[in-house]
Amino acid sequence: MDVLKSFSREEFECHIDKLQKSMAEDDLDLLILSSSGSIFYGSGYRSWYLSSLFRPVFVLVPREGEPAIVLRYLEKSTVQNCSWISRIYCAGTASRNYGTLDCTGHVDGVMKFVKELPFVVNRVGYEGGHGLSFQWPLEVLDELRAAMRDVEFVDGSLAIMRARMRKTPWEIDRIRTAGYITERAIADSFRDIRPGYTTEKDLAAGIASRMCAAGIDQISYLTVNSGTKKLSTFNSYATSRVIEPKDLVLVDISGHIDGYASDLTRTFYAGHTLPEEYREMADLAKGCLEKGISAMKPGMSVGELNQVIEDYLLASKYAPYVVHSSGHSIGLNVVEYPNLEAGGKEIIQPGMVFALENGIYPYDKSKGAESIYLSFRLEDQALMGEEHGEWLSGPGRAIYTLADFT
Repeated sequence: MDVLKSFSREEFECHIDKLQKSMAEDDLDLLILSSSGSIFYGSGYRSWYLSSLFRPVFVLVPREGEPAIVLRYLEKSTVQNCSWISRIYCAGTASRNYGTLDCTGHVDGVMKFVKELPFVVNRVGYEGGHGLSFQWPLEVLDELRAAMRDVEFVDGSLAIMRARMRKTPWEIDRIRTAGYITERAIADSFRDIRPGYTTEKDLAAGIASRMCAAGIDQISYLTVNSGTKKLSTFNSYATSRVIEPKDLVLVDISGHIDGYASDLTRTFYAGHTLPEEYREMADLAKGCLEKGISAMKPGMSVGELNQVIEDYLLASKYAPYVVHSSGHSIGLNVVEYPNLEAGGKEIIQPGMVFALENGIYPYDKSKGAESIYLSFRLEDQALMGEEHGEWLSGPGRAIYTLADFT
C-alpha cells in the first residue's frame, strides 16, 4: 500500500459499502459528511485544515456509486495523497491563478455533484445527532437547504453511526495499539512521581511526551486530578498543584493513532502502603470491568450491559456512591454512539468496541456529588467478539502505589 494513504483501498471500499447499506435502511439518497471523524471514515482525508471553521469541507456519499469531496483547491494534493476519492470539487480564489477550479464554493460544489448523479436526490442526510454534529457554522447548512429547496434534509447521523459501530480488523488494531501505548505511558510516568515535588502538569507532560514518542499522533484529552478538593472535578486539566504524600491521583487519557482513539483511566496512590479501604474500593472498580466483559454477548442491549455493571456496584456497601453510567462506544471519536446507559436499546454486535468504566466516588450525601473527596475508577477498551468480550487494553491494575516502582 502507498504509505501516504490513510488506509487501504479495500478498507475504503468497506467503509463506503457499510455507509451505503445503512443509507438504504433510512431511505437516503445522499449523505453529507461534515465532521472530522466522518470525513476521514468516508474518504481517508485527514488534515489540520479541518480545524478552520471558515472553509467548509464535505464528503458526499451517494446511495450508489463513488463518493466525492468538496473543499478548497490548496487541499487537493492532500486529498490525492491520503484519500482514495477521485471526484474532487475544488473552490478557491480565481485571481490566485493556482490551478483549475471546479466550483465557486461549497454550495456550488455540492450542487454540481448532485446534478451529475444518475438518479434524483430527494432525501439528504446530514450529521445532527447521536453524538455527531454539523461541524461547520449552521448558516452553511441553511445555504445548502436554500439551494436545494425541493430536497428533504433529515438527520442522517444514525445511518453514519450504524456503519461506524462495527469495526473492521484494521480499525480494531489501531484502537488496540493506541490503548497499549497509552497504558505504557501512564505506568512509566507514574514511576516518575515524587510526592511533594511532582506537579499535575509534570505528570501530564510525562504521559503526553511518552505517548507521542511511541506513535500517538493526536491527544484528545489528558485529565489529571489529585488531592481531596480536585478529585470532585472529574474532567479538569492538569494544574500546578503539587502531588503530596498519600494523595490519590486519577488520570483519564485519550490518544489517537491513524484517527482511532484510546480511552484509559488509571489511579495512583502516592504512598507505599495502601489503606485497606482504598484497596477495597479500587478492587470494586476493577470488578466492574471484569463483570462487564464477562457479561458481554451479541444480542444483548447496551442498556442491559450497563445494568449488569451497575448492579455489581449496587450490591456493594458503596451503592450510594454510583454517580455515572458504565461506558461508551469508542472509535474515531473518544465517545461514540451508543453509550452504555440505562434504557439503551442499541443491540450489541460483533465488532463493536466499548470503553468500559465505572467507579466509587465517596462524598457527603448532604452536600451532593460536588463534595466527592475520593475517586476510584478504572477504564479499559473491550471488543465484542463473535461470542464473547475480548480486552483491547489492560485490563489495568486496580491501583498503582509507590511500592510498585521501588
